[in-house]
Amino acid sequence: MSQEFDRLLVSVRVSDLPRRKVCKVESSTPLGEVYRRLDEEHGVAALVCEGPKLVGIFTERDVLYRTALEGDLDTPISELMTRDPITLSGDDKLVEAIRTMSQEGIRHLPMPGGAGEEAGLIGGRDVLKMIAEHFPETLLNLPPRLDQKMTTAEGG
Repeated sequence: MSQEFDRLLVSVRVSDLPRRKVCKVESSTPLGEVYRRLDEEHGVAALVCEGPKLVGIFTERDVLYRTALEGDLDTPISELMTRDPITLSGDDKLVEAIRTMSQEGIRHLPMPGGAGEEAGLIGGRDVLKMIAEHFPETLLNLPPRLDQKMTTAEGG
């Protein structure tokens, strides 16, 4: 499995992952409006744009760490967002997405739209889902506890 896994990491492009639909807002959008849009669109993050340019991201972590202390509902999102977020292009490989998320301690990576593509977002769950889809027998046969040893091929 190790060689197959390595091949998967270096052959799958980020654009092969399903992009989550993402809430896009202007930098002047009030926090209350961002909350409303995230709720309506079932979003985990909002991409903050000035025209077509991505200037920030506002995530669940920002809600927890920034708005509880600093923001009221009229605060412009530009004051609470993470500025100049790390992004990936569709040509980057899966291994790069995993490395970036791990080293930077982030769970969601914005993907600005390219030619004819809608901007989107990929997350750690998206990466795990792709790996699970490629190796279902291996993952489904893992024991439920790390200290447990498998005694049969079914893991039971």
